[in-house]
Amino acid sequence: MRSITVKRFHGLGNVIMLLPVLHHLARQGADVCLITQSEWIDALQELNPAISFSDRDRNDAVDLDLATRDLVPRAHRSKEFADFLNVTDRIEPLRFAVPESWSDPFTQWQGAIGFAPEAGHPSRQWPAEYCHELASSLCRSPLILLGTRETPLLPCDLDTRGRLSLKEVFGLLSVLRLLICFDSGMMHLGAAVDVATICVFGGINPKFRIHDTQNVIALQSTLECCPCNKRETCDGRYDCITSVKPQDVLRAMSADAVVRQVQVHV
Repeated sequence: MRSITVKRFHGLGNVIMLLPVLHHLARQGADVCLITQSEWIDALQELNPAISFSDRDRNDAVDLDLATRDLVPRAHRSKEFADFLNVTDRIEPLRFAVPESWSDPFTQWQGAIGFAPEAGHPSRQWPAEYCHELASSLCRSPLILLGTRETPLLPCDLDTRGRLSLKEVFGLLSVLRLLICFDSGMMHLGAAVDVATICVFGGINPKFRIHDTQNVIALQSTLECCPCNKRETCDGRYDCITSVKPQDVLRAMSADAVVRQVQVHV
């Protein structure tokens, strides 16, 4: 049996986009192992039994952290991973069936709105005042905050930031009626459990991160420089992300769910 070991530590969203490629290899008969962060393994292993997981590095691993470190986006990240692993077939996104034991603790929040106000880079994240304005508009919906950082302080009905395991995050996402987030790992988790998602994008082309079949509405500025796909010309101002306002999200909430990308005119 063919054996392949892949390493990806950077970015939970990237790991979620890599998993469909690894599943394809497993279906082709390969013995697949993913080396990744230890705190993700328990949940990912239960959801992906066809793949083995480890947090111990190996010399024979294909290092996808290194391979994509300086990569300028030109295709969906799953396609980029597939190219590195010599997979030529079309890769479809995964949808996870969340175990009831994960979602049961959150049944009282069935139908709530989730807001994840953080992302891994300033070009993908709103100023704190935007986050506060949106949260104030949605509070008592009820509104639940998700993420790892407990700042900024925002009005909400439940703040879970920094308090949940990955299993618990999946369980909570599975009961939401809507997730609002940025181009971040939380967007990929929401899409993977098929929760309706509104995602505010900065300079990355949404087609390089989400599939047309996923239940995600992408909001992005129509500035001439956008999307720049990491070819930044704004000297760190990131006008693309600040051009999308809280009221644009509120309008998208009432838009037809079949709309996959909304351009925000500025």
